[in-house]
Amino acid sequence: MEEESHGSNYGETETSSSTSTSSEDSILNSSDHSTHASRPAERITIYEEKEEGEDSDCYVVCCKRRKRAPIITQDRISALPNSILLNILSSLPTKDAIKTGVLSKRWSYVWTLVPSLSFSDDYENTDPFATAVDNTLLLHKAPKLTKFYLRFNYKPDLKPRLDLWVRLATNAMVEQLSLRLTYAHVFNFETYLLPQHLYTNEFVSELDISFCNIKPIGKVHLSSLKRLCIGYTALCGDDIRKVVMGSPRLEYLELNNCCRLNRLDIVSESLKKLVINNHYMLTAAGKIDDPVFELEIVAPKIESLEILGTFCMKKCRIKDVSSLVKAKLDFSMAVLKVEEESACNEYQEAVRELLESLHHVKELFVGKWCLMVLSLMSVKHVPSPLLKCKYVTVKTSMKKWDLPGIASLLQSLPYVETLVLDISHHNLGFKILEKHYLSYYNYDDVSHWKSKEIYFKFLLLCLKTVKIFGFGENLVNIKEVFVLVVQFLLKNANVLEKMIITKPRVMQNQRCMLHAFLQVAQKLLSFPRSSPHAVIMFPYQ
Repeated sequence: MEEESHGSNYGETETSSSTSTSSEDSILNSSDHSTHASRPAERITIYEEKEEGEDSDCYVVCCKRRKRAPIITQDRISALPNSILLNILSSLPTKDAIKTGVLSKRWSYVWTLVPSLSFSDDYENTDPFATAVDNTLLLHKAPKLTKFYLRFNYKPDLKPRLDLWVRLATNAMVEQLSLRLTYAHVFNFETYLLPQHLYTNEFVSELDISFCNIKPIGKVHLSSLKRLCIGYTALCGDDIRKVVMGSPRLEYLELNNCCRLNRLDIVSESLKKLVINNHYMLTAAGKIDDPVFELEIVAPKIESLEILGTFCMKKCRIKDVSSLVKAKLDFSMAVLKVEEESACNEYQEAVRELLESLHHVKELFVGKWCLMVLSLMSVKHVPSPLLKCKYVTVKTSMKKWDLPGIASLLQSLPYVETLVLDISHHNLGFKILEKHYLSYYNYDDVSHWKSKEIYFKFLLLCLKTVKIFGFGENLVNIKEVFVLVVQFLLKNANVLEKMIITKPRVMQNQRCMLHAFLQVAQKLLSFPRSSPHAVIMFPYQ
């Protein structure tokens, strides 16, 4: 039983002929009876005329009880063609797809032709899992694979078997290859070295790898690769550049928690989107396992850039993204310095430099941590760089300390046409930043916003649409600040056409929430508007 819980039933099938009898086959073909199977016995009233000579207006009421029809079950799924069955089984983990082999003779070996294989295991002892994968691949007969997914705790002694699994997948012309390796002891591991034949593959279109060492020796030629995700890997700039240049159709590149990379130089004509996600790799002693504290990004051809997650002792510096259209800054930093003043100064410099490098983008997303840094810059009278964005999304908690950041950002957006306020109430724990910021926050929020009005009369000349998401989920705590922001926008956006307030993503007490929302809505509708065409839209019923 224990071995089964470890995934050992991959590749083991049982055939039960007793479930497929001749009587059952006759039932499968009797579709005419299926409509009666679910009907209960009915009481039917029949009106019959009397015999001749009796009063024709007199009727006899006869009652009959219909006999209960036999319950008939019809296996419609087994009657489906193989192509549809394989499509259904492809959406299941391989372990579950194999279990369908015990249903009947019809199902015995359907799973062996499934074009998608997915193996996952969370146990530290991976021997039963590895044996199960071996057995499954031995029985599998599909000539081509669309997907091959592996996730398990890797150990160096499993390298020969993993090499064989990857070889079998590539021989089957796999299109989506995922090697999401994990480690039971994260501070003491040896990463898996990708086999060299994988760098000259003409069928893989999506490659997703974690804890894999990338060291191409010869020429790289991945002619079909469009999407590449690399996670938890020590990267060399020359190696990643070699892989990108050897992938002429690559459109998407994501680096998740990749260390030892100081410069990302991408001149690919095909690459359109770059995602840098997280950096917090630590050694067993709790120290940063990366001597490089800056990552320079040179990617003149990309159109979309996302910097996400948590960056510990790492700063992104953008050198050339001249073709960039869309940027997302939804990250936080931790420089691990003793002096709060010094740490916060580094935060301010990092955010200011990023915004200056992205001044030309048309669409910008500003996350909560960056907004808090902008608030800190505002109360210290450090202006935000001028931006040419036309579509801006701001993720905010709608708390008092977000107001200076929102005001500062709006001042730097003279060309913005659409403003999206995404209200999120998750506490991300920016403790040092919050503590340092609150020591500067000693002014009245209302007077601060009023002092900004003279500037906004000449700045919000292009704002036509305001969208607000997440309002109502924490209405009690954000109502005051929310009302202040909306009032300010209505008063100063001269060409505003519509303000759309969407339903909350989570509604716990719908009746109370709608009542509170109605009160806020009535207040908002009473505010003066500088634009005669401004309409406030509330999608509540």
